[in-house]
Amino acid sequence: MAQKSSRKKKKAKKTGRIKPFLWGFFFCLILSITIAATGYFVFLTPGTHQQSAQQPPEKNQPQPAYTTINPLHYEEDTIPEIVNLQPLHSKTRSKQNPATKPKVAIIIDDMGYRHQIGKNLIELDMGLSFAFLPFLSHTRSLMNLADQHGTDILLHLPMEASSTKWNPGPGGLYTSMTREAIILQVKKDLLDVPKAIGVNNHMGSKFTSNRQSMLAALVPIKEQSLFFLDSMTSNKSVAFATARELGIKTGRRDIFLDNEQNNAKIKTQLEKLVQRARKNGSAIGIGHPHAATLATLKKEQWWLKNQVEIVRISELIGKH
Repeated sequence: MAQKSSRKKKKAKKTGRIKPFLWGFFFCLILSITIAATGYFVFLTPGTHQQSAQQPPEKNQPQPAYTTINPLHYEEDTIPEIVNLQPLHSKTRSKQNPATKPKVAIIIDDMGYRHQIGKNLIELDMGLSFAFLPFLSHTRSLMNLADQHGTDILLHLPMEASSTKWNPGPGGLYTSMTREAIILQVKKDLLDVPKAIGVNNHMGSKFTSNRQSMLAALVPIKEQSLFFLDSMTSNKSVAFATARELGIKTGRRDIFLDNEQNNAKIKTQLEKLVQRARKNGSAIGIGHPHAATLATLKKEQWWLKNQVEIVRISELIGKH
């Protein structure tokens, strides 16, 4: 019995020596793991983040806007020279949501001369706006058709050109007219296009450069709360500035689409219109009821809608 008791005491003595050793071992092990984990998160993780930031964006992330126009929907032999767009540094554009397309309004002037081509343009369903000359044989019927399609309708107000070889047509305004005669004629012209919500000038390189004449012409426009769009047929025009001075909602044309009635040239002008819209946030183009204009708009409408949002002219007046 004494021997057994002695063995138990020796075993207990040994166990007592081992326990402090085990506790020390576990303490050192936990401390090592803690230090290693801290080192990983402090030193290795930031490096990993920096590396991932330098990797190219995933395919589903938004990409920066391209500065060139893709030639869509063309046959090979009709591709015009592509306009290279400049980087978008406009203050107006930078404030917009990147996902928002720039806005473009396209007005078809000289409506009322030709019925069939005018009808075809109205039925394009592109969100075009239409400016009607007064006292022409097809003005009323086409105006009513445009109204049925819910388009913006303008009076295309005939005005005196710089050259006498150009006749502005019936209802024209001339700088030689008195103030009272100008006001009366504008009222008559408006009565012939009663659905007009705004006015733009037809010709008028001489008339729009004369401030007194423009002051008279704008009187009925202001009285009827219409807007005025300066077609900018002359770089000497004071029409836009005078309308703003009178508190009339106003705007001015950026691009003529079809001075040259050629499909490729018209497409180039459409590209310039898109370029201007991308730079400034919006742009206004003017076309005419020509066969080439109709054909080009019909062919390029989906390309154009892919580049910009086509809006009514009234949406850009006062903001452009």
